[in-house]
Amino acid sequence: MTTVVCVGIAVLDHLFQVDELPAGEGKFYAGGYREVGGGVAANAAAAVVKLGGTARYVGRVGADRTGERITADLAALGVDVSAVESVDGVVSPVSAVLVDRAGERLIVNHTPSDLFTGGPVDRAARIDGADAVLVDVRWPAGAVAALAAAQAAGIPSVFDFDRPMVGGGEGIIGIASNVVFSRDALAATAGTTDVAAGLARVRERTPAWLAVTTGGDGVWWLDDDGTHHQEAFPVDVVDTVGAGDVFHGAFALALGEGRSEPEAVEFATAAAAIKCSRPGGRNGAPNRDEVERLLRGGLQWPLG
Repeated sequence: MTTVVCVGIAVLDHLFQVDELPAGEGKFYAGGYREVGGGVAANAAAAVVKLGGTARYVGRVGADRTGERITADLAALGVDVSAVESVDGVVSPVSAVLVDRAGERLIVNHTPSDLFTGGPVDRAARIDGADAVLVDVRWPAGAVAALAAAQAAGIPSVFDFDRPMVGGGEGIIGIASNVVFSRDALAATAGTTDVAAGLARVRERTPAWLAVTTGGDGVWWLDDDGTHHQEAFPVDVVDTVGAGDVFHGAFALALGEGRSEPEAVEFATAAAAIKCSRPGGRNGAPNRDEVERLLRGGLQWPLG
């Protein structure tokens, strides 16, 4: 079974279903509420397991009840949480997530500034048994340690570059084998909103395979033959929370299985589309059969 080590953040999300995302101050009322595990690397790990792989989540939570809940939820899904560190004196990351009728979301996250500063990174560098490694931007030192270990082991590594970083993530993009940006992160890093031009500019700084996810506009990637595009699969969008995380987890899993980048992009795009068709953040991530059926054109909508 293919194993992916996912290094970064885990969060407890408080999801509120609203008619419209608020545009200003005032009181707003939710038509629905649920709590669900979140966080870029943690969601990717959960997606890997649902897609039939093995995942190990490596990160930090506060030594509090929320941290216990985050870790227990991942373990219940089948994610290996043996490398999770509980940090005394800080609270665990939480988010308030508002999801409107169109499935778009507004996220307010609180992650203590000292959760990922200082401390050892040896847990992140332990990638024994891994076929691929995934990192996010929240724990830069841990990301560097994991990516360096993956580079030394000769296995694929994926940097989920989902938000702008001070310094443009220079120390990370140089050692990841695959860097996948969000649209906003690429624009901030490259200084342009043109995705093709942005990827070309970043290519001057790293030999990594580069891509950018653009939601309903699909995925663009750059290789030695130029810029390519994978269209998004058309779905009735219910909830986009965690869709990018599912994409990255599926992409890393596919690379670990030996698929080419274009094949991995198609697989991951299908997984993210199915997730968007269902509510509940991480809970809407698909299984392997659903993704393969969508790729074959045999999946019936709407999904349960």
